[in-house]
Amino acid sequence: MKLKSRLTIPSIVPMTTMADVAFLLIIFFMLTSTFARDTGLDITLPKAITSQTLPKRDVTIWVNRLGQLKVDENWIRPQDLASVLKREFAQSGARGVTIRGDEGVPYGTIITVMDTAKLLGADIILAAEIEAERSGPGAE
Repeated sequence: MKLKSRLTIPSIVPMTTMADVAFLLIIFFMLTSTFARDTGLDITLPKAITSQTLPKRDVTIWVNRLGQLKVDENWIRPQDLASVLKREFAQSGARGVTIRGDEGVPYGTIITVMDTAKLLGADIILAAEIEAERSGPGAE
């Protein structure tokens, strides 16, 4: 008695089905992923741990979270900024302005200070606040 051999199933993986599955996975992940939206920046200005003192060659404008301004060592009213900057530029010959702002300062206040300085021909530098230097009206 002769035994019949059993049918063997070919072990071929159908590649067309594999490609379909790969494309479906790509489409699935593209549709379910979260896309980055430009909704503005939620930032906190950085704190400096160390600093290096440079020779004075520009005017420093401090802005606290209440929007009050301090030019070098004198607190001024915001509406007096242009005249104070003109006087400082004439006395020191400096054309640079460093703006140091508290992290809670409204963005519009910094823009107003930058515009005023730029209209007077100043070169502007924005700087981080050093925690040890927080003082004056409105500082916590």
